[in-house]
Amino acid sequence: MFEVRLRLSKTGKLKYVSHLDMFRIMQRAVRRADIPLWYTEGFNPHPYISFLLALSLGVEGINEPVDIRIVGEMTTAEIKDRLNNVLPAGLEITDCSLPFNKSAEITYGAYDVWYSKEDISSDKLFEALSSGELSCQKSGKSGRKKIMKTVNVSEHIKKFSLEEADGMILLKVILPAGSTFNLNPLQLTQSVGDYLGISLTPVRAVRTALLCEDLSEFR
Repeated sequence: MFEVRLRLSKTGKLKYVSHLDMFRIMQRAVRRADIPLWYTEGFNPHPYISFLLALSLGVEGINEPVDIRIVGEMTTAEIKDRLNNVLPAGLEITDCSLPFNKSAEITYGAYDVWYSKEDISSDKLFEALSSGELSCQKSGKSGRKKIMKTVNVSEHIKKFSLEEADGMILLKVILPAGSTFNLNPLQLTQSVGDYLGISLTPVRAVRTALLCEDLSEFR
């Protein structure tokens, strides 16, 4: 038995497919590709497929790590080709290799977020992102009760930059991701809209990479 790390691209309309449905799609794809997965032990064994960090609904990903365990002999190139032959449009395995980092090392997500210049100007977007006053509501717990709590979004923006082209504004931003705290670009957009008193929706949001604490790429 050995473990491999797939790099999955999930784009287009597939951004509206939930994490649970993605798991089911991968299970079916692995069976159709005739890849000999390792199964967990116990009363209800299931194939080992691990999405290391779920994507938020509505956000695309071009470098999403998915770990699987294989029994028998099969090369990483063969695994990649077999899966790409059966995956639906919008899903593609871009790489298959042995894992390097541990999942607990995921600390940040790098995102490309596009906005129409008809909805917001670069100056206004920069003003909001630099204000130190962005906030949003996130679900949490108080004892056993679920509650909504206000989160200071500004203090969690690790780094950002803005570019303009073809009537669009591209925001490149690094936000916290991992097992302790997550902030996605849709929540960031909502906080920008609330700060400016406008309704704001990104044209497109893509997670381009997961990063470790030192901002090196998670591999």
